[in-house]
Formats: sequence, structure tokens, C-alpha cells
Amino acid sequence: MTTATPPRQADIVQPTRGQARSAFAVLSIINILNYADRSVLSAVLPKIKHDLVLNNTELGLLASSFLLIYAITTLPLGVWADRASRKNIVAICVTVWSFATLLVGVASNFLQLLGLRAILGIGEAGYAPASLSLLGDYFSKEHRARVLAFWSIGNLIGTAIGLILGGIIADRLGWRWAFYVVGIPGLIAAFLIWRATEPQRGAFDHADTSQDDADNGETHSSSVIAHGSIGKDFWKVALQLFHIRTYWILLGAFIFSFFTIGSASVWIPTFVGGAFHLSVARASTISGCVLAGGSLVGTLLGGWLADALQRRRPEGRMIVATFSLLAGAPLTLLALSIHTLLPFIAVFTLAIICLSLCLGPLNAVIQDVIAPKIRATAIGLILLLAHVFGDAASP
Repeated sequence: MTTATPPRQADIVQPTRGQARSAFAVLSIINILNYADRSVLSAVLPKIKHDLVLNNTELGLLASSFLLIYAITTLPLGVWADRASRKNIVAICVTVWSFATLLVGVASNFLQLLGLRAILGIGEAGYAPASLSLLGDYFSKEHRARVLAFWSIGNLIGTAIGLILGGIIADRLGWRWAFYVVGIPGLIAAFLIWRATEPQRGAFDHADTSQDDADNGETHSSSVIAHGSIGKDFWKVALQLFHIRTYWILLGAFIFSFFTIGSASVWIPTFVGGAFHLSVARASTISGCVLAGGSLVGTLLGGWLADALQRRRPEGRMIVATFSLLAGAPLTLLALSIHTLLPFIAVFTLAIICLSLCLGPLNAVIQDVIAPKIRATAIGLILLLAHVFGDAASP
């Protein structure tokens, strides 16, 4: 593996506050659109089932095929993001998935839907590794959990928007218009991120390298491969990543989180509509409000708790993430066993709050223990495995 001398602190140019804030705003909007585009399908599944005469197995395949393609392509796109301009990769990915979303509106059979969902998966797969790597270089280590918590809110807010807007539009204009409406904004967002400033890799990390290596052996392990040739030596990079104990813990946490949240996000509108005999619009609105409200409270609270606890204990962020998953999964199962609407809403909202506590801390820990030049690869690998063994299996 080739190595290079790390840049001196004097050579590092950190992004300005204005650049960081504007990029964060655009990346957060894109994250919302990311989940709105993928989740609008869940809101209109009953309409598509009736219109195209599909069965539940085919509907489940539409969700699982997207996730499998997404998972498989996340890793190579993550490697690409460690070698090329990350903002340009984000712009390309947003453009691809936005066009795929628009074209779903003209699909006339199951195979066309399946193919377009696969293209959607390819487009969205490159977003998370590149954007998380960008955010790690726009903001300092001490603020990352809160920043990434705010960014992660887009996951479920986007899901909520897709569900609510999709359900309302499907009832009033037809399910095809739901895809037209959520697809167009992505093309505007792609142009905005293309115009953003690319931060220098490791802009906020090099000042802390010596201290981190002295305090944390795991961070040192990642710094050994911080300046290698990612494309040529990928398997060596992957092997080094799996020698970091925290990386294994993060992988398990992501799989558990994706399995729980993934199944809930896909099927909750259908479950609410069937269990409580509600219209598509009302079931989607209730589901979307619960997901949005619960995720907003949980993600903000989780980011604040993680940063506060991290200042007192080195494992503070992992403590918050562990509590999140251990409390959220049982509450989800409890909610699904309730047959009265209002108690179901209360318990399921609490479950979403608990599950959302982990979103900021988990993403921040990746930034903490992985060297800047391989972060996108590390994120891509963890998302590949988390999607394959998590939400791709859950529907």
C-alpha cells in the first residue's frame, strides 16, 4: 500500500462558517428528498395494487429490490466518493434518482416499476457515503453528533412527507401524480449542491491526530490506512476497518436499527389503514405525522444527549445509541399488538422517539473512529451490510 505524508496543520484550509451552513442546509434538504422519493411508494401501495393488479408478494419485492440494489451499489459508490469530488457525486446521484422517481409515474406494469426502483436505488446509494463524508469535513469533531442529528432528521421527516403528501395526492389526483410532485425538487437541489464548495478532506481532524492516536488505539488503527490507494487496495482497507472493534459494534447497531425502522416505514401506512379501517389519505397522514414528530424529538434529543455525555465519558455516544435500540424495538412490537387507534399512536410515537435517538450518535462515531480519507468507503461498507441484513430483509 502506498503512503503519503499527512498535510501539516498550516496547510489545512477549513471551510468558512457560511460555507458549512449553506452546504449543511442543501445536504439536509436533499436528505429529506431522498427519503420522500423512496417512501412515497408506501403511501400509494393500495392504489398501485388495484390499478396494476399486483399481489402482496410483488409489492414486497418493489421495496426489497430497491433496498438490495441500494445496498449492493453503496459500497462502490462510497469508494468512488473517497477518490473524487463528493459534491459532484451527490449532484449526479440526486439527478439520477429524481428522474427515476418521475418515470415511476408513467410505469404501466410490475417489471417497469421494478426496474425504476432499481435505478432509484443506484441513485440514492451514493448519497449517504458522500454527504456524511462532506459533513465530517465541514464541522469539527465536538459538534458532529448534533450536526449529524439534525441531518438525520431528514430520514424520517422525508419519509413522513412522502407518506402524507403521497397519500393526499393519490386520493385527489391519482397515484402517478405523487411521483411527479416529489421528483421535481430533486433536480433543483442537484444544481445547488453542484455549486457548493468542496471542503478539504480532514479539515477539522489533523489538529487532533496526535492526541487521538495517544488516547484511542482504534483511531490509530484507522489512521494507518488514511492515505492509501482506495481503489487498488480496497480489500486491505476493508480488513483494517474490521480490525477496529468499534466498527463491528456500529455494524450491529446499524443492522438492528435498519431492520426495525425499515419494516415500520414501509408497511405502517398499510397496517394502519387495514387494522383501523382508514382511507389511504388518513392512514398515510397519521403514519407520516407519527414518524415525523417522533423522529424530530428523538433525533434532536439523541444528538444533544450524545454530545453532552461524550464530554463526560468516551463511550457516551454509544451509550445513547444502545439505549435507543434496546428501548425502541420492544415498544414497536407493543404498538403493533394494540387494536385501538389512539393508544397505538401514543405507543408507536414513543417507539419512534426511542429508535431515533441513535441516528446522530451512530453517524458521529463513524466520523470519530475512521480516518478522513476512507470515511466514505467505511460508510459505504457498513451501509451495504446493514441494508442486506437489515431493512432489505425486513419487508
